[in-house]
Amino acid sequence: MKWRRLLLSNGALSVWSVLVVLVLWEIAGHLEVSFMLPPLSDVISAMVDVWGRSDVQQSVLDTARSLAIGFTMAITGGIAVGLLMGRFRVAEWAFDMYVNLFLSLPLIALIPIFLLLFGFGERAVIAIVVVYTFFVVVVNTFTGVRSVDNSLVEMAESFGAREHQLVRRVVLPAALPLMLTGVRIGVGRSIKGIIIAEQVVGLVGIGGLIQRYGGAFQIEELYAIIIPIGLFGLLAMESVRVMEWYALPWIRHREVSAAAE
Repeated sequence: MKWRRLLLSNGALSVWSVLVVLVLWEIAGHLEVSFMLPPLSDVISAMVDVWGRSDVQQSVLDTARSLAIGFTMAITGGIAVGLLMGRFRVAEWAFDMYVNLFLSLPLIALIPIFLLLFGFGERAVIAIVVVYTFFVVVVNTFTGVRSVDNSLVEMAESFGAREHQLVRRVVLPAALPLMLTGVRIGVGRSIKGIIIAEQVVGLVGIGGLIQRYGGAFQIEELYAIIIPIGLFGLLAMESVRVMEWYALPWIRHREVSAAAE
């Protein structure tokens, strides 16, 4: 019975589903169902070859640098703006319309504007990553700040807490779960944004590799690039999810400690 529960647990079922998909992929590849679905073994062989090339490694480094810069800027700015909007009505009135506007726009349509502003280079790629990520973080931070229990804020104010103390000790800890949700969503959007940007800006980085391999119908090499990128995005998002999981008990512990005091 214990082994049965283990085999049917959530984690085990996820592993089983992946294994089934991989086996079906290999079978479909050998049956030549479509030229777009080569055998998985061929893809793995191409993966070993592709990721050993110096030009691919350089493209990965270029993409990683642009992604790190753009994502850091988006997260930092998004949390700051979301915090201002959540704490001050004036900031909400000033920024809310633009946040909603950019969330509703198809951002890919704005890429030509960024190319005109920043040129065909890394600055344009970074700017596109920022736009893809920034507004999601703003909305989640704003929602988290507004969801803070007013009684906690009033209690802190009654004890003479200043604004920076109130934000640091009450608002940010209580808003942290939704803020981390915004960061998790932002990770996926930033990866999507940088791939699109690199494909359009000038066939640079990993996005450029995907465009070149796809245009040349080098299917094994195309999958050899796409699969690791997808796995990296999944790992990054799950890492933030783990941070969310740890944040909730920490917040509960702070609230219990505050009540005891």
